[in-house]
Amino acid sequence: MPGLTIRKGPAVSLVQDQDIILAEPEAADFAITVIGALEEDGSKHVTDIHISSTIVKKSLFIQAFIEKTKDKSEITLGDGKFTEDGYNKEGTLVWLAHLQGLSQQRMKELGLWEISLLGVWYAILYWDSHQDKKARENLGEWFDNWYRTSMSNVQLTIPIARALVYPYYLFDNAKGFAQVTKYLAYNHVGHVKERPPKGFKGGKHLHVGERQFVGPVNHARGGLRNTLHKSLYSRVGRILRSETTFCDCWDATIGRYQLALTKCEAWPVDDVLTSSSIAEVTRRLKAFKLNYTAKCKRCASIDWESVVLRACSNTDGYFNGICLDCQDRSKPKGEGLDDEYEKHNQPDAGRWDTRCRFKHGQPTWYISWLGRPDIREKMLRGPDNYRAPEEE
Repeated sequence: MPGLTIRKGPAVSLVQDQDIILAEPEAADFAITVIGALEEDGSKHVTDIHISSTIVKKSLFIQAFIEKTKDKSEITLGDGKFTEDGYNKEGTLVWLAHLQGLSQQRMKELGLWEISLLGVWYAILYWDSHQDKKARENLGEWFDNWYRTSMSNVQLTIPIARALVYPYYLFDNAKGFAQVTKYLAYNHVGHVKERPPKGFKGGKHLHVGERQFVGPVNHARGGLRNTLHKSLYSRVGRILRSETTFCDCWDATIGRYQLALTKCEAWPVDDVLTSSSIAEVTRRLKAFKLNYTAKCKRCASIDWESVVLRACSNTDGYFNGICLDCQDRSKPKGEGLDDEYEKHNQPDAGRWDTRCRFKHGQPTWYISWLGRPDIREKMLRGPDNYRAPEEE
């Protein structure tokens, strides 16, 4: 292990982990010591990674490091001297494994298909900062294997979903990106923002553009709110517009209905969404029950439970997640917009997902659109220039 920089401050315990050999034993003639970040227990894990000196020429970063050291057969990352204090071992291993040209099977044996989400972020950062800023091209196959291995049964939470947005976007994982953006639209309370995983430091440039993520996912939240409100209110609105002269109990009927919604903590929709997610509100509506019998047959015949069930169904099926394929097709590729551009973005036999990697409806296409709004509206109206009214 190379010499470590001694700094004043609380005592730190260094824990030496088992060495990791990436090259063939007889060729592993260069050592990289990785000192991890400070743990909660006051310790730092230290790992010696052995690689072949022949790959040093593949990395200007390592070459520059060697020039600063006396011993040309080893360097230290994370000691706070030439690099930041604390280096991520998992991200470093992914970076070095690719430099060493290891097979995917060997990476699997090393556990690189099952590293933490934090390690994934550091793998991207280290390749971006230490190599050629082409992480998608160079790490793509490994990431696909990591995704299939580590994310197949993941239980999403808000922090996990937000931290997955950038890797899924970077590596063009359409299904994963749709899954986390849908989850955030339905389960996040308030304005959605992108966040790296806890413990990630640096690389503020590693994020998705606002038009590709923050704008569309919050647009989706607005669409969900409007869909839920309109579906719950549509029958009330019809009574208020044209049926108040039919009987004397219409006001009590809609009043009791809205009271029952309020008791479920689902009404008014705008009010409850200041502190609740869409998913929480639709779950509460499953407990909706109206214990009231109207005086007249017309009001008594209204099936308010079905109104609520339909509202939940409309809302739950509204958004399928942001579609990377729709975004790519709708993004203008040149200065002019030709017939071919419109053809590639139009629905096919009423479907909006025929050239996409997952199934979705028109709202997802609409929200994912990155082209001009007037072209989107033209396509929505179709050849007859008629936009069908939304279902209530």
